[in-house]
Amino acid sequence: MRKHWKQKEKRGASGGHEAIVEGVIQHKGTFAFLLSEKPGVEDVFIRGRGLDLAMDGDRVQAKVRPEKTGRLAGEIIKVVKRAHTSMVGILRRVNNSWALFPEKGSAPPALVSGFAQKLVPVEGSFAVLEVKRWPESGAGASGIVTEILGDPGDIRARIDSILRARGINEVFPKEVTDQAAAYGSRLEPAAWKGREVLFDLPVCTIDGADAKDFDDAVSLEDLGNGMLRLGVHIADVANYVKLGTALDKEAYERATSVYLPDRVVPMLPPALSDNLCSLVPRQERLTLSAFMDIDRNGKVTKRRLAETVIRSWRRFTYEEVQALLDGASVPDVHKSIGEAVLRMGALMETLYRRRVQRGALDFNLPEYKVNADPHGRPLGVSLRPRLKSHRLIEEFMLLANEAVATELYNAKMPFLHRRHDTPDPLKLKALSSALGELGLTAGHIEGKNAAKGLQDVLRQASDHPLTNLINSLMVRSMRQAVYSPESEGHFGIATRFYSHFTSPIRRYPDLMTHRAVKSLLRGKKENHGALPLDKAGVHCSERERAASDAEHKSVDIMRAEMLKELVGSVIDGAVTTVIDSGAFVMLGETGAEGLLRVNGLKPGTKVKVMIAGVDTAEGKIDLSLEGRPAPSAGGKPQGGGQGQPKPGRDRWKFSDWKKGKGGGNRGGGRGRGRGRR
Repeated sequence: MRKHWKQKEKRGASGGHEAIVEGVIQHKGTFAFLLSEKPGVEDVFIRGRGLDLAMDGDRVQAKVRPEKTGRLAGEIIKVVKRAHTSMVGILRRVNNSWALFPEKGSAPPALVSGFAQKLVPVEGSFAVLEVKRWPESGAGASGIVTEILGDPGDIRARIDSILRARGINEVFPKEVTDQAAAYGSRLEPAAWKGREVLFDLPVCTIDGADAKDFDDAVSLEDLGNGMLRLGVHIADVANYVKLGTALDKEAYERATSVYLPDRVVPMLPPALSDNLCSLVPRQERLTLSAFMDIDRNGKVTKRRLAETVIRSWRRFTYEEVQALLDGASVPDVHKSIGEAVLRMGALMETLYRRRVQRGALDFNLPEYKVNADPHGRPLGVSLRPRLKSHRLIEEFMLLANEAVATELYNAKMPFLHRRHDTPDPLKLKALSSALGELGLTAGHIEGKNAAKGLQDVLRQASDHPLTNLINSLMVRSMRQAVYSPESEGHFGIATRFYSHFTSPIRRYPDLMTHRAVKSLLRGKKENHGALPLDKAGVHCSERERAASDAEHKSVDIMRAEMLKELVGSVIDGAVTTVIDSGAFVMLGETGAEGLLRVNGLKPGTKVKVMIAGVDTAEGKIDLSLEGRPAPSAGGKPQGGGQGQPKPGRDRWKFSDWKKGKGGGNRGGGRGRGRGRR
């Protein structure tokens, strides 16, 4: 067993070593993954009868051993801690009783022992069950239904069920909103006493047109002799969210904002996230600033952190900055700001080249935006363009995160690293094989310098007709980035030190980093947080996964809702993933994937498929080869809502989806350049 496992080992029946390992489970129904919390150790594949004991997000102990393939596999023997106190699923009559069938289709149903007062059960509806008895050997969970969310045909109810199932709460406790509101609606001069005042510095924000909050601003000064000073100014959320307060405890529990097509579930109450911590134009705002002096080669020669106050000169959209970079005119732009933006464009190119030279990976995946109306109904989907202005912000935020992490590390100040370990060699081997079948030279990605090999594959893929698929396969082969008090670096960005600093409005680890910076600036060497960093890292990583899962699931459901109108249509697709029961196929330019129950296909194979059925409750799409009926899936998917083929449908067109242009994404806020790297 690998040296990283500290648990007691014993010899298994087949000769391999076994270990008892503890971690969080990611439940997939008929199998699961025990998510690794140790550097360099992959997730554990979990199967067996113990799956019935645990639910998604639970902390468990499992008996683990390596298989002949080298993959770690195991079986759950004990549930250490439950992730949630409730379950979400479909309410159904079973004989003379009621049962709740969890969202994860193959998970055992829970017995309903009662209903909350005045609650009327509705067959087939989404419901929330407060668990009174957890699953045991020979007995499933049971509890009381506390909320009926609505019919699976109601898309709002479906999205609500996604949030409830992952413990994502939309409503803030009154004590929390009262604390946020107590800071008032405007900043008084006394609030910035002792800070550096940057009102004369040309500072601007650059965000999506539909952004609701602005937590980062940038400035760029020409120091002469080829030297530039980049300033990244981040809302000083720690000034308002004090350790140990109800506001802080709620932010920690949420750990992240959640961005759905029809709404945002914020980490902080709007009184802060939309006002005092939003760097709106011509309003004084408290900030933490990272200043980086950069030479003509893109090397940072000096870093400085400071508590500041800014007054943003201009709020730019990505499109406006792109227009300036292209030489076009944009109204209401001060000369000094316009000149700074042009310098920013040149600096971005230099920083990007330098980052790639050291081994950073720049995946080029399409980013789709699902537009929804005020009632949560999908209007259409559009492909977000990738502009130089997006990359500009991305490079500046990456550099600031790296600079802050470097300063904290050098000062021996404890903080949460953003850790991204090197890929699992077994996954690289499988990726090399898959890429080879697509005609790419990829054997060298298994060598000692995997980053350079992967970069070479990305160059080969740049003009490949299946470039999106290749990028997707490569991303899926990477380990998941996590938060940790220890780190050997960030593989994808190719840097030794990296933290999250630039989005404290929507990420709790960034808020913790801000507190570490404040402690450093004030000469405090002790730990800046009340919570142990390892515990906080695990919690924040778990909540990030839950948020990401909710975001992806809600987009799948929105896509399925739109695609149900195209049941019976034929569409071009490409195989992305091969599984035992068939293959997943990417459908045209929609970003949606459907399951084609045909064996013998390989990743990258181009196929013409018919949309045979759509389960809108689960966001699942069934496909068949053109001219063939869809094979049986072995039972109707739970949740219903499956569309039926419509005679007369012919070829599907991407333009069929590009309707409702004025709908907008009420989620907004993030966009390109502000992902979860």
